[in-house]
Amino acid sequence: MKTAKEIGNIGEDHAEKYLKKHGWKIITRNYTVKGGEIDIIAYRFAVLAFFEVKSRSNDLYGTPAEAVNEEKLKHIKYAKRRFSESYVRGRKINVFYPLGIEIPRRIFKERIDIIEIYMSKTHEVQKINHIKDLGKTL
Repeated sequence: MKTAKEIGNIGEDHAEKYLKKHGWKIITRNYTVKGGEIDIIAYRFAVLAFFEVKSRSNDLYGTPAEAVNEEKLKHIKYAKRRFSESYVRGRKINVFYPLGIEIPRRIFKERIDIIEIYMSKTHEVQKINHIKDLGKTL
């Protein structure tokens, strides 16, 4: 039986594949500062998104997104602010492309999204739900 951390890592792997398939460029995974953590940070179409990934194999404890409460959102926002202070310059972020090419890209919007991963008991993905702009829904 897998631990919650192992299931979380499997969910993040599935979320990363999903995001790449939909054109997102992954900036980093598991960005951590004292007081907050962000599972995936990615860029697409001038949007810098901070993804919280939640995985579940059943809904006994509610939907994955229901686990993101006000307190969790506060920690995500703190980590988002710290990341932006460190890596965003003049509303631009460096995005890495194949062959080691790094291009500064303009940011018109920053947002917090949730990726819900619904998995079977054997950790096969049954459904992925992308909830956009969490900051506006809570």
